[in-house]
Order: sequence, then structure tokens, then C-alpha cells
Amino acid sequence: MNIPKLIMNSSLALSIVLASAAIGPISASAAQTISHVVVSAIPAIHPGGTVTIAGTSTDSEVIVKVIRPTGSIIFFNIVKVINGAFSDSFVLGTSESVGTYKVVVGQGDTVDMKDLIVTAAPTPPVTDPGPDPDPGPDSDPGPGTTPIGSSNPSTNIVTPANVEVSPDAITSNTVTGPDGKVTTTVTIDNKYLSDAFTQLKDQGLTEGSPVIAIRISDIVANGNTSVSLPASLLLEGMKSVPNAVIKIFSGNESYSLPLQVLDLNTIAQTLGIDISGVILHINIAVMGTDIEKLIQASAGGKGAVSLGHSVDFSVTAEGNGKTVELNNFGTNYVERSITFSQAIDPLTTTGILYNPANQEISFVPTVFVKNTDGTTQATIKRNGNSIYSVVTSSKSFTDIKGHWAKADIELLASKMVVSGTTATNFAPDHNITRAEFAALLVRSLALNSDAAAATFKDVKASDWFAGSIGAAVKAKLVSGYEDGSFKPNAPITREQMTVMIAKAITAAGKTVSSQAESLNIFSDSSKISNWAKVSVSQSVQAGIISGMTDTTFVPLANATRAQAAVMLKRYLQYTQFIN
Repeated sequence: MNIPKLIMNSSLALSIVLASAAIGPISASAAQTISHVVVSAIPAIHPGGTVTIAGTSTDSEVIVKVIRPTGSIIFFNIVKVINGAFSDSFVLGTSESVGTYKVVVGQGDTVDMKDLIVTAAPTPPVTDPGPDPDPGPDSDPGPGTTPIGSSNPSTNIVTPANVEVSPDAITSNTVTGPDGKVTTTVTIDNKYLSDAFTQLKDQGLTEGSPVIAIRISDIVANGNTSVSLPASLLLEGMKSVPNAVIKIFSGNESYSLPLQVLDLNTIAQTLGIDISGVILHINIAVMGTDIEKLIQASAGGKGAVSLGHSVDFSVTAEGNGKTVELNNFGTNYVERSITFSQAIDPLTTTGILYNPANQEISFVPTVFVKNTDGTTQATIKRNGNSIYSVVTSSKSFTDIKGHWAKADIELLASKMVVSGTTATNFAPDHNITRAEFAALLVRSLALNSDAAAATFKDVKASDWFAGSIGAAVKAKLVSGYEDGSFKPNAPITREQMTVMIAKAITAAGKTVSSQAESLNIFSDSSKISNWAKVSVSQSVQAGIISGMTDTTFVPLANATRAQAAVMLKRYLQYTQFIN
């Protein structure tokens, strides 16, 4: 569908507004107040110890967030500032990895960051290691894993929640397809794979998602890898470890598949075969120059540059001479990663989804982590499979110079989440419509367009926003009015946006508590509609919304594009969809 550039930009703008709605309008007085926050140095700690985060701030409360070296959030809280000082603490899990964690404290653009160094606990000396204490590098998969199928398991390091299949249990075979492409087909010894589930069960895990890691050696990995696993064995393993994750490492790529996203019995029925005859294939394929050129061309049209390493991640099930692709994981945002040799600036870089049907790229949730060797790992999150890559872009607008939301607008514009009303203007103080806001949420969640699902009486299939509204309906982000209308061109109110953003948190597979007392900070809380109060409370608890002023929410006010940009950025950070 050809959409006028102005309307497309409005759609992006709407997405921005959506973000601000969840945050709540931002007052001019708040923008003029100079905030300050300082975090005290944090001593190094061992896993299992208590972390205390303290400091000073001129705000009434601060958001405290602790980020693992992998980019995921380990701790998040909103802390009151009393007499200019704040303090909070939490216990670091005993299974947490050693490394440098980031502590971020503050609100909006006023933050301070400190490193939290987690070091390994002292290991008592071993006076009698027994014969052959060093079996060699092939039988040591590295810290944090327990090899399955190793000839000398007594020498392996055990860390709960991670079991790595020994290379001894992995068999590979190179296959050339009809199209001439070479793929390495990998199988795992069934006994050792079954033992992996048994070991995870025996560890008695109570938190997180236990991982069975399958590492394809660099010698075998040739850019196109397919790991075959028997569905019946996975189904049996899930009985004891229902939240297990199969993680494939192949060269510079990895793919984490939570088994709970698969309805294996239904898949077997679709193939018309018993579960014992179904084979699951996890495929990782690095794209050739033909696809790279198309991605580069699409990126260039958006003012971006591709980093030149795109990968097709897919999962298929085979049996009875048939093959089905598994590509809908609901609210489960499955992680896959690509490692790049260079340092990457997360402010001007984003992961992208490439759609071969229209040869266009679009934003996909991505977090970047710099490795100690200077490389950068891009972890891409989505509830479906496709071709993914990374692009860089730096975008600004002439009419946001000196604007309080300038940094957030530039961040999301560079990530292709929002755009201007023209090539040079953003119109930060203009209102945003309900359709634009819905389009913004759909884009931030990287959902597929679905015009057929937009069954409102005032939404036609030919409307530019039909696909976005349909996708929003399927994801349960919107429901419309009792008379069957959606009112797509009406300005969206702050409380309407807050409800949609709360639903978007759920659609991202995240949860946030609702506490009625959190609304007490607003003197006009009685004006918030009953149907919106839970969502407003959730968004306040998540640190996504604030008031129009320090004490008012103004639920029926219309949000601006700038407010939406700020709100959307906070939403994307809360859901760990961006750094």
C-alpha cells in the first residue's frame, strides 16, 4: 500500500505520542526545573551478597535500575527521596554471573550511572585433585555450564540454570541443497539430551529459565546451521522442566528457544503424525550478498547504513513428508543474537527486521552489549522469526533545537520508531491521533500488519492505518467503542494512551503491579476514569508516566508528539526492548 510520506510520518509521530501518553503529559514547569542526581560508589560484591544503592537527588523520587552485562534488567524499583537522599538494596542471586553490571538512577534524561563489579567468590584450595586434574580444553566448556556427555564430568564447573551439551554428543553433517547452498545439519545424541533435562531437574531451579546450551564449533559452523531435535524427547523433558530453553550457538550467532512457546502435540496433529515422528529444526542462516544489497538499499532510503551482517533465524517442524514453519510465539519475545566485530553506539544503532515481500526494513527491539574483546553483541527480541540485521542512523529535526524532549525524539528517530511531519520538522507540540498512537505501539512491538483484523465500522481496508489497527486488535492493545467505531482520527487522551501502553507491556510479555495508592500523588486522581485507573497505576509503578504537573495527571488532556516520544522511550526501556 502506498502511503503519502506526510501520513506515514504522522503515524510515526503517533507512535511517539503513544509513548508519552503512558508517561503522561510533561509540564513546561517540569521541563524548566533543573534536576540533579548523584549515586555513591558501590563496593564490589560476590554473587549472593547484598547490593546497596544510595545517593542524593533533587527530585522527590528516583527510578533505580540495575542491568546485567548481557543487557537484561536484574533489578528495578521506584525509590522515594527523603531530605535529598535515597537508599535501596537487594540481594544478588547466587547464580548471577561475574562481570560489570550497570546501575542507573534518576528520571528521564537526568540520571547518574555507576558500575557494580561482581567478582567470583573465593574458591577454597584443593589439596588432592586426584589423577588427571586437567583433562584438556575439549572437556571444559567454560564457567557457568555443566557439560552433558563428557568423559570426565567430575572436572566440570556447575552453575544452576545452565547445562551445556558436550561436543562428544554432537554430530554434524554437511548437506548441499537443490539451490546449491551448503548447510551443516547437526544432531544431538538422544541420551545426552535427555540427561540434560534430568540434570536441570535435579538442580531444583526455582527462578529464571534454565538453559540447555548446544554450541556448534567454529570449524563446523559455516554460516548456515540446522540443529535437529526429536519433538518427543523435548515434550518429555518439558514435563520435568517446563520453562527450559534450548540455546544454539553457531559462529557469531545464537538463538534461544523457550520450549513453552511450542505446542508440540498440536504440531504433530497438523503434520498428521504421532509426536514420535516429529523432528524440530532450529535454523540459523547468514544471508548472501543478494539479500545484503536489498537491505542496504532499503536502509539507504531511510537515511541509515546497514552493518552488513544479516541472519535468517527460523524454526520448522518436519514429519510425515511435510514441513511447517513455527513463527508465532504470542507474548514471548524470543531472543537471538548477532556479534559484530566493532564497537556500536546504541544511541544511533538499531536492530531491524527485513521483509522480503516488500523489501523493506523496520525497527525490531534490540539491546547492545559491548564485550571485553571489543566486539558488540546485538540481542534481537521478537515474537516471531524472520531475517534480522543491524543499521546505524543519526536523525534530528530543525524544530526541536532546545526542546526538552530533543534527546528522546532523536533517539527514537534514529531507531526508525518515529519520524517527522516533514523531512526537517517534527512538530513536537502537535497532538497525536488514536490511529497514530496505535501504529506507534505496533511498530515498537515489531508486530505484523493485519488489515483484515480491523473490523471497526470507521476503519476501511484502504486506510493507511488499517494494518496497524488490525495488528493492535490481535495483540489486544485496543478494543474500540461500544458503537463499533474506533475514531482513528480523534486526538488521543492521556488516559486512553495510558491504557494502551499498559496493554502493550502485557503484549511484550512483561508484568507490572497495580497499587491504588500510587495515584495519590495526583490531586486530580478522582477525574481518572474507573476503566483507566489500573492502567495509570501500572504505568506509574513502571516509571513510564508522570503528571502534567508535579501534582496533576489531567487524564482528559490530549498528548503532544513530544510527550509521546518520551513516554515511548520509557516504555521501550522498561520492557528491555532498547538500552
